[in-house]
Amino acid sequence: MIFGNIFENWNKPCYIARVKEIKEDEEGNQIKVCYEPEKYSFNIQNASGYLDVTEYGEEVSKMKKAIILMDYNGKFKEGDIAYLDGVTPDGETENTYGINGNYIIDSVRPQNLAIAIYFKKLNK
Repeated sequence: MIFGNIFENWNKPCYIARVKEIKEDEEGNQIKVCYEPEKYSFNIQNASGYLDVTEYGEEVSKMKKAIILMDYNGKFKEGDIAYLDGVTPDGETENTYGINGNYIIDSVRPQNLAIAIYFKKLNK
């Protein structure tokens, strides 16, 4: 094929730090303790379809969506921290995993042959 697979360039690098536990600091704030972020390559797009807008309303402008293989079923959960749009965990240590993340996994939806993951931009 002369042009190659048109889907090859759709995948973008991202990192996801799965939440290990949630602790409270001395002031009662909840602090997420994360595992070391892992690098993935997924097709991540802005959430924009009719169903996305119906569900998230104005918040849809802060949302991204990835459709991934069922191979990842059970790997990610709501609340995990994601690094999208070129953001990386560079400089993080075991005590600060997740600190540079700019999105949070809002929803994980297993479907027939794939999983839809919705990411919500964090206010930083």
